[in-house]
Amino acid sequence: MYRLGDYDNYSLDDYASAKCGNRFKVFGKGTVSVKPDTAEVVIGVITENTQLELAQEENAKITQQVINSIKELGVLPKYIQTENYNIRANYDYINGRQVFRGYEVSNNLKVTIRDINFAGEIIDTAVKNGANAVSGINFIVSDATKHYYEALGLAVEDAQNKASIMANELKVKLNIIPIQINEQDKGTITPLAMTLKYASGATPIEAGENKITADIEAVFIYSKW
Repeated sequence: MYRLGDYDNYSLDDYASAKCGNRFKVFGKGTVSVKPDTAEVVIGVITENTQLELAQEENAKITQQVINSIKELGVLPKYIQTENYNIRANYDYINGRQVFRGYEVSNNLKVTIRDINFAGEIIDTAVKNGANAVSGINFIVSDATKHYYEALGLAVEDAQNKASIMANELKVKLNIIPIQINEQDKGTITPLAMTLKYASGATPIEAGENKITADIEAVFIYSKW
């Protein structure tokens, strides 16, 4: 936050204008488009059996097989995390009656893929080794802070441009250095494009771009010529 406070940046006329309330507020927005470099995907194993113990045993065996297979592709253990583990009883309704069908066990793993180029291969390998549910793919910019600062600078420029246009229309003298700047939030990251589809061979993954946005509120002072 910048505030009115030293004679190096502001003239006496500026101080007089500020005291008289000659100020206006504008909002600035800056946006940077960045290609993601990391992917997160949820890979699941779902098994069913009339005996709960057998459903659990089968699920554990397949899940371990999936984990081992993607580790062999270079995914480190710290990037494989159990997201949730569920057990539920399933029923069918026959002639208006509830009939027990069996137990369903699901184990979902969140896998962080540090190189998006291998995302399709990792998903395919997991499926070939028993995974039967894939969801929640998310693309991430690992160094988002650096790009947010770039967007923040663009937001300040946008606010100054708007203030200049307003001052010209009002035919007043503008001090282009704002007396106050407030961030509206800490930035937002929005995926612009993403494709995940299954086909024969490797699963094609298109990460598209993420849009990183910064918003500010700036207060400027002005005076008559």
